[in-house]
Amino acid sequence: MFMVIFGAGASYDSLASALPNGVSHGAKFSRPPLAKQLFWTDRYFAQWLDYFPECHPVIPYLQGADNLEHTLEALQEEARTDPQRLRQITATRFYLQLMIENCGNDWKSETRGITNYVTLLDQLRRHRKPGDPVLLVTFNYDKMIEDALPSVGVAVDELSHYIDDAFKLFKLHGSVNWAHEVETEIPNLPERNPWDVAKELIHRVADLQISNRYRMVVGQPISKVEDIPLFPAIAIPVENKSGFECPSDHVDCLRAHLEMVTKILIVGWRATERHFLDLLRGAVTDKIPVQVVAGGRGPGEEVLSHFAAAGISVLGEALDAGFSHYVLNRTAEQFFEM
Repeated sequence: MFMVIFGAGASYDSLASALPNGVSHGAKFSRPPLAKQLFWTDRYFAQWLDYFPECHPVIPYLQGADNLEHTLEALQEEARTDPQRLRQITATRFYLQLMIENCGNDWKSETRGITNYVTLLDQLRRHRKPGDPVLLVTFNYDKMIEDALPSVGVAVDELSHYIDDAFKLFKLHGSVNWAHEVETEIPNLPERNPWDVAKELIHRVADLQISNRYRMVVGQPISKVEDIPLFPAIAIPVENKSGFECPSDHVDCLRAHLEMVTKILIVGWRATERHFLDLLRGAVTDKIPVQVVAGGRGPGEEVLSHFAAAGISVLGEALDAGFSHYVLNRTAEQFFEM
């Protein structure tokens, strides 16, 4: 059984005809960002920060951070005792949802749906054994994999569809089109403007009762559906997470299949999510072949070092390639044939 793990680098290098460091046919300001680019205030991303001034006081910390996840974790820890900091971090969550959603929509217009995700899924389709599911694990919020799945006959229209078919998608950090239902009453909700509701949710976050019930939603910003208030279901990118931002049955399904995985491909993921590494360590007992595509051999070797530090023993290979070169050279087919 094959498992593919995606990180931000996969979406960043998702268009083979416009390489990140190559000559492109246009400005491509809407290219899905890497973690260090999430809070840039030049060009494309600034427009979405304008909607949530509540988070502006912490943005300079995030722009200049050598380790964004570590900085966000420190700010989140401060929010435990500082109500204003909690509002700032909450506004940051709303910003990330809005920015990634719009960025993804604009990037889809650029790619016309012709992405490396589609090509890789086709390569996996050709080489998976009948009856064996393919596990797709992503730490990205965007919907690029959902948009690619119809190419292998999978339509994701409900939360259950993510794990029902031969290609199972696990979005462990949440998604731009997912929300938690909020149990706290918001007055006159059906008649109110969604932006006004979002502002109130940010202001009242310390008092909100946020449920574990998930919904797939449309519309911007995520704040309500009919008479139910909603809260964006995306995880703030910090180093040490206590859990996953996805439905519990998705996590249960992933756990049930991990022990059957025979090969792992990693694309654009830095392997810094310790909670997931702990989950892997408990399931991966044999030395599974692992191929790492991280834009270069050095970053790939760093990924493998994180596996070793987490106590996960694998037969690892770090490739000197990015996502585009990897799919164009059909390296995945060679890996999964072996």
